[in-house]
Amino acid sequence: MTVLKKRSGKPYRVLVVDDDQDILDLIKITLERWEDMDIEVFTSTDPESGLGLLKFGKFDMILSDHRMAGMTGVELLSYVKEKYPNIIRVLITAYSELELARDAINRAKVDLYIEKPWTRDQMRADIKKVLEEVNSKREVDSPTSAGTQGSTGESEEVELEDGKAYLFKEKHPKVFYRKGLERIKTSGEGLIISRMHPNKAVEVFETESLNVNIYWLTKMNEEKAINPANLEIIADMIIRYYEKDGKTVILDGIESLINDNSFKRLHGFIDNIVDIASMKEGVFLTGFDPGVLPERELATIENKMKTFSF
Repeated sequence: MTVLKKRSGKPYRVLVVDDDQDILDLIKITLERWEDMDIEVFTSTDPESGLGLLKFGKFDMILSDHRMAGMTGVELLSYVKEKYPNIIRVLITAYSELELARDAINRAKVDLYIEKPWTRDQMRADIKKVLEEVNSKREVDSPTSAGTQGSTGESEEVELEDGKAYLFKEKHPKVFYRKGLERIKTSGEGLIISRMHPNKAVEVFETESLNVNIYWLTKMNEEKAINPANLEIIADMIIRYYEKDGKTVILDGIESLINDNSFKRLHGFIDNIVDIASMKEGVFLTGFDPGVLPERELATIENKMKTFSF
């Protein structure tokens, strides 16, 4: 098993702030006793003390509950955004607090919401995904990130053709994002379905000046949100986009679709999207960690798309 660490080889340093010590202990156990990730957890029951820890140590991520005495989670993460913009910001809050979610998007630019009541597996999956996404974006922006070697050769050799569907198998979705965004920026338009909130995705993908529609794969009931269990709605959205002469679809979130649907439904969904992309001369890109599917099911999906491994 490959344990995910930072490029430096050191563990990720995570600060967790919650005024309930029992919750802090539970989160600490959830993250530190995780075989797939190398994480060192620091905790604080007081937001002010948590900010003090940030002054004396370098952290990769902060998780904060919202409802705390003295300072709310949104207030804390907003301060972190201003003083420590490179720290990944995670807010833990109740599903029903939609106005809070909007406030956090606007003020704190949170990278991830974790809804209460959370489960161990869901918290781990969400945190792993956001670490990979944010770190991949930093690598994409770095001049040293070009030329990632995969089984197909250098990433620059990946050329996208009209009427084709592409599957990028990579643990960190770096080449997948880079190639899709290059095409969208060339054409000036596209459709992105992502596990990032649309406001955050616009900031990360730098699509403000482009005609790009971004939708959020989430179970939250919010504008531009799509429940990953609603494959028919997702398929209809993509099909209508292609029928209006749309050129490029980026789907980031196959793992969510796998978790919320049977493989038979997922396979039918992919068949339909690949066929319509071919008929309309569009391009469809998706990518995921190949370890989430058994080899037989993975081979079935690969059979429908041109596949690159990195």
